[in-house]
Order: sequence, then C-alpha cells, then structure tokens
Amino acid sequence: MKTLLLLLFLAFFSATSAFAHTAFTLISSERKTIKSVDIASVEKNQTRGKKDGSVLTFTENEVRLVVVTGPEDDMLSYQIQGVRNPTLAVPTGALLKILFVNIDVDMRHDIRFGHVIPPFELAVEIENTAGSTKLAARGEDGILQAEEIAVKAQSTGQYVYFCSVRGHAKGGMWGNIAVGVKPGANVKPPEKTVHVHSPDEEKDRDQPAAKPAPTPHDDHKTPQPKPSPTPHDHDTMSKPQALPTPHDHGNVVTPLPTPHTSHGAMAGPGHSMKMSSTIDIADPMNREGSGTSWLPDSSPMHAYTKMYGDGGMLMLMGTQFLRYTQVGSSRDVSAAGKGGRSRFDAPNMFMAMYSRPLTSKSQLGLRVMASLDPAIERGYGYPLLYQSGELYRGEPIHDRQHPHDLISELAASYSYRTAENQSFFLYGGIVGEPALGPPMFLHRPSGMNNPDAPIGHHWQDASHITWGVVTGGYNFGKAKIEASVFNGTEPDENRWAFDTLRLNSFSARFSFNPTPQWAFQISHGNLKKPERAEPELENLRRTTASAMYNKKFDEDRNWASTFIWGQNYKEGEYTNSFLFESDYTFGKNSVFGRVERVQKDGHELVLPDEDPAHDGVFWVGAYSLGYVRDIVKDKGMDVGLGGMFTVNSNPPALSPYYGGTTHGGWQLFVRFRPSKMRH
Repeated sequence: MKTLLLLLFLAFFSATSAFAHTAFTLISSERKTIKSVDIASVEKNQTRGKKDGSVLTFTENEVRLVVVTGPEDDMLSYQIQGVRNPTLAVPTGALLKILFVNIDVDMRHDIRFGHVIPPFELAVEIENTAGSTKLAARGEDGILQAEEIAVKAQSTGQYVYFCSVRGHAKGGMWGNIAVGVKPGANVKPPEKTVHVHSPDEEKDRDQPAAKPAPTPHDDHKTPQPKPSPTPHDHDTMSKPQALPTPHDHGNVVTPLPTPHTSHGAMAGPGHSMKMSSTIDIADPMNREGSGTSWLPDSSPMHAYTKMYGDGGMLMLMGTQFLRYTQVGSSRDVSAAGKGGRSRFDAPNMFMAMYSRPLTSKSQLGLRVMASLDPAIERGYGYPLLYQSGELYRGEPIHDRQHPHDLISELAASYSYRTAENQSFFLYGGIVGEPALGPPMFLHRPSGMNNPDAPIGHHWQDASHITWGVVTGGYNFGKAKIEASVFNGTEPDENRWAFDTLRLNSFSARFSFNPTPQWAFQISHGNLKKPERAEPELENLRRTTASAMYNKKFDEDRNWASTFIWGQNYKEGEYTNSFLFESDYTFGKNSVFGRVERVQKDGHELVLPDEDPAHDGVFWVGAYSLGYVRDIVKDKGMDVGLGGMFTVNSNPPALSPYYGGTTHGGWQLFVRFRPSKMRH
C-alpha cells in the first residue's frame, strides 16, 4: 500500500507540474549603462513591427526591441517604436531580445512578462513571470541604467508586460502581448495617469540592487551610479495606500481579452475584467464551485492553467492527503468485517475543466472529476464516527466515510451571454451534481484543509455524485435561479463502473452573491428511492440553506467560513443538521476547524432492529480543530504538514454502543495541492 501511495503521488506531481503555467522564460540578462544621446542610434537596430493603431505585429522568430520608460509628464508608461504601451503580437516560441532603458529622473522601473490579469493590485506578484531587474533612476551625471534581456515567449495565449514596482502597474504602466494569437479588435492601451508618489511606494529601496559587472558594451565603463535621494526613498511603516489616480475612480483600463477574461467580452467604465467560469460565461472563475453552485467571488483558487490559440483554457486542480487517522469510542466500526478505528489512507480528488468560446457571447464547457478512492480507500472507506450512508458487500456502512466513485463528474455545459453580466446556461452530465445544496465539502475554501467529510454530508451536499443530471438556469449577475432533473438514487457500491442513468428526481436552487465576500443559497429537492440501504423508502425531501464568507486581506492572508443547515424529511419525520467551518490562512500557515450537530435515527447509525433505540432520533456532534503548515508553497505545488484533533459527542442512550458520551480522535497528514493562482 505504501508503494501504491508513493506512485500515485509521483504521478499526480508529474502530471500537474507539466501544466505549471510559466509563459515566458528568461534566457539571459546583462546590465548596462547608456547615454541619452545614444538611444536613437540603438533604436535603429530594432525589428520593425507592423503598426496598426496601438498594435505592433511581428512575424520574426527573433524580435529585437528597445523599450524606454515614459517622459516626465507620462512617467508610468513604456515607449516602444514611438507607441505608448503598445500591444505586441509575436509568434509562439519567439525570442524577444529587449534593451530596457530607464530614463526616469526619480523612480526605479523594470519590465516583466507573464500571465497576470488586470486590474492590478498595488503589489504585483511576479512568481512565474520573466523580465529585468529594477533599474535605478537617472544619475546626477546623466547616465542611464539599462538591461539587455532575452525572453522566450514559449506558450500560446494573451498576456501582459508590466512594471512590478509597487503601484506602477496599478497606475497604468503595463501593456498587452499576444503570443501566437491575434489581438482583439477593441484592445486599447492603458490610459495616461497623473502619478502621485505614495510614501510606501518602494518598500525595498533600502535593499541595494545588484551591481552590474562592467562589460565591453558599457559606455566608458561608467560605474553604477547610486540613485539620488528623493522624498519617497524611505521605507516607512505606513499602511499601503492606493494611488490617487483616475484609475481608482471608475476609469478602469480595458485589458486585452484572454481565454480567462470573458472570452473577448470587454469591460466598460467602472467594470474590471474577470476570469470566466467554465460553466457560465457571465460568472467570474473564482465563483465556480462544484456542479453549478457558487462560491464567494473573492475565493482563492488552487489550480494550474493552460491556454490555447483558439481561446480555449484547460484548468487542473485537486487535493491529495497522505495520513494516519484514528477515532475514539469502543464501537466496532468495521463494514462487513473490514476496517477498524485507525487507518493509513489517502483521500483524494482530481479535476480537469476545459472551456472554449463558440462565439463572442457563448461558451462550451467540459468537466471531469475523478478519485482514486476505489483503489486506496477500498469499498469500506475510512473511520469517521457517526458517519452514515451507502453499502459495502450489501451491508450498511456506519461510522465510516464511504469511498467516492472513480468518475465523480463527467459533464458538459453551454452558456450564452444575454447582457454584460447576465446569461442562461445548460449543464448536463452522465455523472454530475444537481442544483441542490451548497458547494460540496471538497470545493469549499473553508474546508479544503480538512481531510474528513462532514457527518452531516447526507443532509447537505451528498447528491454531488449522481448518475444522470440536467440543469438549466438564468444568471442575473448577483443572483441566479436554476432547476435540475436528476437521479436521486445514491451510487451503487461498485465504485469502478458506470451506474444506470435515470432522471427520477428534481430540485431547484436560488443563489445570491451580493458582494465579492458573500455567497448565499437556498435549495429544495425531491429524491426518489434515495437510499439503497432502505429500498422501501420511496421519497425523501431535502431542504438546505447556506451562507459562505471569504475575506481576502492580501495575497498571503485569507479567511473563509461557511454555515450550512440541511434538513431531510422522510416517512413523516424531519431531521436536521448544522455545520459551521472556518479556515484562516496566513503566510505558510492555516488554522481550520469545524463544528457539527446532526440528528440521526437508529437506522442511520445501524443499530439492531430489535433494540428500542433503533426507532429513536439522536443528536450527535463532531468538533474539530486543525493546523497545517506548508513546507513547500507557491512552487507549482503546495506541500503541507498538518494534524487535526476531534471531539465527538452522543447522548447517554447511545452509550451502550459507543462506550460513553464523549470520544476523542486525531490524525496526522501530508497535503498536496496545486499552488494558488495569483491575480
């Protein structure tokens, strides 16, 4: 088993690393100095681009450019062949040989290339970008700092070049670069702004830049001059302040559309571009949950992306835990004689999503989700006190989490934009998730670090794997209504094969995201013959409501929380479940927890039929607190070491089965997942 787990991890690491999205590679870099009077002569050796408005198109596989920072009245800009912040169109695989010159009198600048999506934050993440170092401002002797870089544009798609000095890209110092694709017809360069220095604009000024080595190209072998002190050459402890430019008051720059930015739909005044969901062209990508559910718009995404010249986008995501877990109590928690109260295991989920524009207003989406639970967890799953649902070898599983099917989603979607932020969509799957409940636990930011399924899973989001589903809905921008017909019968215990497809049940859901931080939903479904362990049960009605909150403080701090209520009604009896979970991530650390209270009857807990308690309903609880620290972070894959402690509670009536009313459990784990996408 240990060998199998190692091979699975290596296979996942290799597959996902192949999609780590580094669109540009720095081949070489050489620091230089140059005089102002010599710029015109070096510009004569450039590769001349075909000019069409603000677009410069190159067909050569080697492109030589001179990039100069803007004049004093337009300091947050680049000048290339007489065009301000032009859109560059180059072939895939082109080698860009760029002489970057900083002519500014009081500010440092650089130029970097990569997959970074406007609108920009004050501090732009430069992970997986390539470009120059920050060059000092013009010296008192008039000598200019320059750097000659060679950058290979190795990945087809639409990207940006930008200045990574704090506040500069946000202020408009950036442009678009199309690699192997044609720029959109409505592409415009960033608008000219009036830049006002912020006291914390360059927090790293006290860190000296690398001293350039003299080369034969250095004019008169002039030594590196030190930048002249300016009022903003101080590292202050003040809070970050937004630059008071026109861009901060509604005049949002219109960037080049990419496969991630609404597939060509341009943003108007007051609206920023957004990554499109693979399910719905009108939704931002970060809103996309499991099935057609919504997360808060500010939710973090851990994924790899690859873009194609036809506007298509492939996204890979997943989670793998390697762990040892142990639960308390004295109950026999085996299923058909298999499994005890402790186990080495590896719960996991892998997902691929693909989207492609059909027209400027429509999109096709494809999704597949898989799990290796059938091989790793086997049919009897892992120990989880009070968990219930499904069968193993014909017997009901209790106090264990059942494994998921090998194929957990195989679905397609079509969406059509009817207005800027409105659309209708259709979602259909051989296996998929209907419009019922919140995003399932594996997809919620508040629960992604927790390896355990909730014990209220079958009251809240258990229909996330159903064999046969069709959903249609209309998206109003901040609100959505949708309805599904689907197979309400839970999957059979053969986790490797496809189940019989049926459309015997229905559900409806209303979702509402009033702000980027909040996501609400209320849903109701009628499930026909839901439980294979209760073949006599004809119908079950499920109602759920949830509130999700996500607060992004900065790129390294995020707080996600979820509250869920779920209710099942069967045979004249209502049972309820309540869940609250939260995750606070700061730097390489995450603290997470979950509190649950669920009403379960004696049948769910698999108590003997002859026992009077079999007909009773009992409140059971699970209270967990955990911590994980990433030992590898933002390197394409995050690897975290963590642990969790759980206290379980049941009423005295269940003490004969569980050996008391309070029980402890714990686990240690290693978690693998793709690094967070940076915007």
